[in-house]
Amino acid sequence: MTNTFDYDDIRGSVEKHLGKDNLGWVRIVTECFEAIKKHCDRREESYPSVGQIKQKFGSLRIYMDGTQEDTFIQLRLQQAMQEAEMSCERCGNASTVQVIAAWHVNLCCWHAHEAATGRMETFPTMRLNTRAKSDALQCRSCGYIGQIAWGASGHRCPACVAKGW
Repeated sequence: MTNTFDYDDIRGSVEKHLGKDNLGWVRIVTECFEAIKKHCDRREESYPSVGQIKQKFGSLRIYMDGTQEDTFIQLRLQQAMQEAEMSCERCGNASTVQVIAAWHVNLCCWHAHEAATGRMETFPTMRLNTRAKSDALQCRSCGYIGQIAWGASGHRCPACVAKGW
């Protein structure tokens, strides 16, 4: 989605690029661009032109139009993308990239289960992370990789434990 980015309505512009459902990443990117706006205001410089903000293969991507020489801006964009690598797109909880029926997303166990439910209607034979190798952090019930509940509940993610799987 390439359109103008409104620095007077940063959150609204970020929501246009990422969608209103992705509140976890909307918060991260909004804070990033608010810091960039303050930086440019202090230096009395024009705001950088934003080409695109999107999710690709479970990672946040921010593309700027033209080259960006300001090291503060480059660093702030890099920090936002790194924070998103460890945050659920939807809510901001701790997460990692999941593969749901060949669809790469960065979701916590709760939102991964929600997304998988919808995705499994289209691809009924696929599960979460089917190509993942045996991993100590993989749920043995659903395949989620990340937060695992140990002990009496077994080797399962919190969403499977809550469902009694």
